[in-house]
Amino acid sequence: MKYFNIFLILFTFSTTSFSQSLKELEQRKQKTQQELDFSNELLEKTQKDRVQSVNQLNILSSQLKLRNRLIFDTQNQIDLLLREIEDKSLFITSLNQDLVNLKKEYAKLIRFARKSKSDMEILVFLFASEDFNQAYRRLRFYKQFVKFRQKQASDIKATQEMIQIELQNLQNNKLELEESKQNKAKEVLKLSQEEKKFKKSIISLQQTEGQLRKEIEERKKSMAILESTIADLIAEEAKKMATSKVRDGRYLLLSAGFEGNKGKLPWPTTKGLITSTFGEHNHPVLKGVKIKNNGIDISTDKSATVRSIFEGEVKKIVTIPGSNIAILIRHGDYLTVYSNITKVTVKAGDFVKALQPIGQAYTDPSTEKGIYNLQIWYESNIQNPVHWILP
Repeated sequence: MKYFNIFLILFTFSTTSFSQSLKELEQRKQKTQQELDFSNELLEKTQKDRVQSVNQLNILSSQLKLRNRLIFDTQNQIDLLLREIEDKSLFITSLNQDLVNLKKEYAKLIRFARKSKSDMEILVFLFASEDFNQAYRRLRFYKQFVKFRQKQASDIKATQEMIQIELQNLQNNKLELEESKQNKAKEVLKLSQEEKKFKKSIISLQQTEGQLRKEIEERKKSMAILESTIADLIAEEAKKMATSKVRDGRYLLLSAGFEGNKGKLPWPTTKGLITSTFGEHNHPVLKGVKIKNNGIDISTDKSATVRSIFEGEVKKIVTIPGSNIAILIRHGDYLTVYSNITKVTVKAGDFVKALQPIGQAYTDPSTEKGIYNLQIWYESNIQNPVHWILP
């Protein structure tokens, strides 16, 4: 029984870890599914109108990544369930063997007990003692024997109950495994359909190469203006710092607070899908053409409210040709930049709170969906916003 108890402890620990891993996977799958549902909402209007755009293609690309992530997590779920089923089967086998051993031991106890046919024989056994001490030892032995026999009977019952529970758990795992396999098959089919749609969109957009190249040039100009604006702001404030030589308490608290919330900062909009990632990457349609993004493009609902992701001071509001309005908010040593904004609700010099509305995301008239850009700077060092906002 000692080895069985050790095995039981190890199995219980393994089962707890399995449950935690499975729960984490399920939570991630649910979040991925929510993002997929939102991407379908974003595509719904454009598909009805049969309007093709790079943003639509980016949404399709994001959808493919999300679908692949969902398939990957489902496969991990299947692997976990397979291991759990194998472990449970071994555990049930061990329980059954232990039950056999317990019954054998109990049968021996019963046979031994039958040799003492009555309470009278027990009394004779006790009174036949040579002295009081021997009688006491015999009485104590008899009580321990009765207690051990009761424990064996209790162990048999407990083991039988545990076997039934584990058999039911095993059946549940098998049903869950089958469901996961079916879900994976459905997701693979959807992925295949979405890949065809993606390729079809690329072919359609390739026919508008001139327009695409024009859009790229406009974006480069917008980005250059925004970069220059940020550089000027940083240089201007650096001069002020050099003159004053002191950063006040609020400034330091904002820096520490912003940095301390890395990876936990809220999204600027309640709903959103990243449709263009940070850094330099290939253009989704034009071969050999690279595009650079100093932040992330987020697609969202029509006229969605954009909010500050942390408390801070609005330093500048500038109009950027091709990107509507950009709002620069300082959080100590950090800057957040929100561009492609309309209907701005703050002004330079305002101190905003976290999640305070600052404007609306620009709505693309061809899709009737919002799109804006988020940038994060640590002084003159650009940051990847994905590392700062909630996953």
